[in-house]
Amino acid sequence: MIDALKRRRAPERTIELAKEFKCPVCTERSKPPPRAQATLEPLPPKFCTISADVGHWEHPHKKEPVQFMLVIDEGSRFRVARVLTKGSKQQPSANACLSYLQEGWHQYFGHPRALRVDPAGSFRSFALIDQYCDKHGVFLDVIPGEAHWKNGVCEQAIQGVKELMSRLCSYDPELTSEGALAEAVTVFNHRDMVRGFSPAQHVLGRGADDTDRFVEAGQGLPPGLLIENPEGEFARAARRRAEAEKIHADWNARQRINRAANSRHRPCYNYLPGELVFFWRSQESGKGRRQPGTRQGRFLGPARILATETRKSESGELSPGGAVWLVRGRNLIKCAPEQLRRATEREEILEGMSAQAGQPTPWTFTQVAENLGGNQFQDATTDVPALQEWRRAQEATEALQPSRLRIRQKRPAPPMSGLDAGGDSEMRPEAEPEATPLQRPRLEPQGQESGLRGECLWSTVSEQAWPDVPAAYWSDQQAAVEVEVAIPETQRGILRMTRNFEGYFVGQMKRKAVEVSERRLSPEEQAEFRGAKQVEVKNFLSADAFEALPKHLQPSCDQAVGMRWVLTWKLKDDGTRKAKARAVLLGYQDPCYEHRSTTAPVMTRQSRQMLLQMAAWKRWRVRKGDVSGAFLQGREYPDTLYCMPTPEICEAMNLPENSVTKIKRACYGLVDAPLEWYRTVDAFLQSIGMERCSSDACMWCYREQGELKGLISGHVDDFIFGGDDSHQGWCDRLKQIQEKFRWGDWETDKFTQCGVLIEATPQGFSLSQPSYLEGISEIGVNATRRNNKQAGTSERERTQLRALLGGLSWHAQQVAPHLSADVSLLLSEVSHSTVDTIIRANILLQHAKARAQHKMIIHGFTPGAELGLVAWVDAAAQSRVDGGSTQGIVIGMVPRNLLHGEMCEVSLMSWHSSKIDRTCRSPGASEALAAINGEDNLYYARFQWSELLYGNLDLRRPDLTVRKTFGCLVTDSRNVYDKMNNEVIVVKGAEKRTSIELLGLKEAQRRTDVIIRWVHSEAQLANSLTKTNGLKELEMFYRMGHRWRIVEDEQMQSARRRRELGLLPLSQTEGVSKDSNQSNDSEVLELRRCSLEDQKARSVQARV
Repeated sequence: MIDALKRRRAPERTIELAKEFKCPVCTERSKPPPRAQATLEPLPPKFCTISADVGHWEHPHKKEPVQFMLVIDEGSRFRVARVLTKGSKQQPSANACLSYLQEGWHQYFGHPRALRVDPAGSFRSFALIDQYCDKHGVFLDVIPGEAHWKNGVCEQAIQGVKELMSRLCSYDPELTSEGALAEAVTVFNHRDMVRGFSPAQHVLGRGADDTDRFVEAGQGLPPGLLIENPEGEFARAARRRAEAEKIHADWNARQRINRAANSRHRPCYNYLPGELVFFWRSQESGKGRRQPGTRQGRFLGPARILATETRKSESGELSPGGAVWLVRGRNLIKCAPEQLRRATEREEILEGMSAQAGQPTPWTFTQVAENLGGNQFQDATTDVPALQEWRRAQEATEALQPSRLRIRQKRPAPPMSGLDAGGDSEMRPEAEPEATPLQRPRLEPQGQESGLRGECLWSTVSEQAWPDVPAAYWSDQQAAVEVEVAIPETQRGILRMTRNFEGYFVGQMKRKAVEVSERRLSPEEQAEFRGAKQVEVKNFLSADAFEALPKHLQPSCDQAVGMRWVLTWKLKDDGTRKAKARAVLLGYQDPCYEHRSTTAPVMTRQSRQMLLQMAAWKRWRVRKGDVSGAFLQGREYPDTLYCMPTPEICEAMNLPENSVTKIKRACYGLVDAPLEWYRTVDAFLQSIGMERCSSDACMWCYREQGELKGLISGHVDDFIFGGDDSHQGWCDRLKQIQEKFRWGDWETDKFTQCGVLIEATPQGFSLSQPSYLEGISEIGVNATRRNNKQAGTSERERTQLRALLGGLSWHAQQVAPHLSADVSLLLSEVSHSTVDTIIRANILLQHAKARAQHKMIIHGFTPGAELGLVAWVDAAAQSRVDGGSTQGIVIGMVPRNLLHGEMCEVSLMSWHSSKIDRTCRSPGASEALAAINGEDNLYYARFQWSELLYGNLDLRRPDLTVRKTFGCLVTDSRNVYDKMNNEVIVVKGAEKRTSIELLGLKEAQRRTDVIIRWVHSEAQLANSLTKTNGLKELEMFYRMGHRWRIVEDEQMQSARRRRELGLLPLSQTEGVSKDSNQSNDSEVLELRRCSLEDQKARSVQARV
């Protein structure tokens, strides 16, 4: 503005007035006052003033966090330190700090006159004031926490010790945290220079000799002869000390350079009582709704200057000290001058206007005395604001100043400590109180919460605070409320919403609030939930879940766990909703929580597949049953645990409210409830003649004279039953099971188990998830980001990406192996994902939704056919973004004719697409590891099938059980196949480790009779589980009705060579007749043509 006036040749008087003009907005956005980097105050006498603080450090190699306390004398700079705690999220207690202060300093150097500490952490404890400072007459100098330069001596000491420790541990990785701390403190005490002497010389009167001794050498011997082992520990210690001294010299040099660079004039602040100021405040996210919500600082206020601490010079003159006391409302705040800025003229006018509106900021001493709450104060000093944070707080474009809100009620007093109940005491710093929410009085909890822990927010509001009479607004029949639901931003989302708006609305409301507040319900809804509660109460009473205790035998409430209601709306199949009430125990209050067993087994995917395969092969009928209120039907709880039931249960038991009862059943909410339910089921099934499987603890077999007649598998309270209905023994077992437990609906031939729809067909069973993918949405990417595909993703986008791929992963694991490779490879890119990763994930979701009706087939083989297991294994070397390799494993149940080259049905039992554990240098190494892992999975599958079919296990010799079921390993690696066909494996060449690992596969070939076969890559069924968009083999497998062939080729021609010769992927001439081969080839050719046309159609649909 001044330059513009000069260019216009304005009068001198106008330019002078412009120079004197101060803009209030610019003043509010001006840069903060610089912090003091040094002081000209003289050093205090030795042992007169000491500083203490806690340092946090992590070992660079062991990654072990440690917390140590350092005490330093400001006069001599002599320091001592000790490690107090170890581990993450640990903080030394006040007692630990006080004990070390007495043991590590006071018993050697006596009590100081002043103790300077930071008010954060352990030093805010009242024990430090009451038990030490008041007792020994020590002045406690509590510095402002955000003004850490007030305790710069201790801060710099800790910073130097931490840097020395880190570099020493980098030099000697075996050095412990305690050893590094001792070495760092020793070097600083002996190599620092304070007024011409080291701290050790100031304190002890002399320096140490070459052997770190402060006494004369015995008998006049030189120091070298006093060393017992000069080449061992002494040499290492000397080299470590030399390295430490080098680091110390570098540290001192950098500190001198920094002090020289920062040496400039600093302004002198002089604040007067009654001035209106704003103070800097740092606060953790979410600590108060009306206060800053970020970890970065900003100016808060306004507040009034009450007083400034003073100090007396040697001549007796008083000068301003380093602390300023402010008054804000009823709070007394201690700040440093560098944390303040004066209010601008505009802010003073706003303050005056708010004072007229009934919100005055007290500034007279009379008002201060009347309005201050109690005898406590708060320190606005917890974090150190960086210079960038201070500057950011001044920029309106980066952060807004906190808004002023009018309080329409009396300012509440801060909570009083129980220690202030009797007698007067000195002013004590208290913890930062959370911001008082500006809300109506009826929403504030009356008094402290008592009774049960873990209560809902609304349960803490007294009944008197709720209105008893209906509001006049709701008496009007035209009254209505607005419920806002966000409209989807994408065209696809809008189309989905218009197809089923009711479902979309209910889904959005479920996301906002799952649990229901009973006090917000209408009378009709409350009646529904009362009925649901009574149903749950009856379940508890019928299960005899609680035992009433006489009053004199009831323990205290602190030894009992609480109980609460969980109220939800459950959607029915017809779209209506049903009230559901569940009474759950607050299991986290269990006194023995950490000692309880929590691991309960569940049925695996392979067990489900094998049960269905056994049922399809033997022509059994399969049923599914769901136990109603399973945990309440468990056995009697073996441990002693007490509970305070809900008022409804107490009333039904004729007990007063908050009565303590003994738990007799593992109810919902207990951490070991699933395990107790499993033990109940297992004990009962074995008592009626069922045999628990060793391969899967959640499967039970029923045999009659060694012949399998039925199978049961369970997933918590969902059970699948498959057996021979014509056998009376199996029917009797089913009847006993139905009579033992209370069941929901029993379903036959078509049911849903763990989200998978299982349907019985004439050919066997089909598995699908037709509606699962409807709940998975794409990740929105705008057009600008689409143009920059290599741009990195935000944390929110990575979270969305993990959610999307996690949902697809479940679908791939259950019924869609064709998605396994793409999902696995995309998951490995999430941590370093880009916009292109999101786009590819969205495209994969659309491809999956296009095949949502895909069904996996479990074939019903000929009852007399011999069944076995075949594992197709493949690998892709260094196919992941981090250089890792991918393995694909497919295990299927097949008849023996498949080994003879015939086209046969294949029922998939297991499939995997995952990262190989170690880094592979060559494709041969990755293929070998895939074969080894595939044989390991094949071994387990053969063991489980043999156990189900034959029983009579000998767990000491599992190979005997495995050999009862034939197994075959199919690979497309000539390296693996040639080594397996040799008599012995010779360890040589560049991949010796791979050859050694193949010895295990060779041993399995000998002990378990596993057959090794080779096929070309296009006949490798697992090829689709290692590559992105490599679905050619699986597409052919699906189109052929889940049938496949092991291609015989004596010449071992590659897939490329076969294409050049015009051979089809599954055509062969060895092992089958010519007519059969021609028939199969024509079938393969037709199905391959249909498959290619289908792929093209889906690609066009995805692009559209």
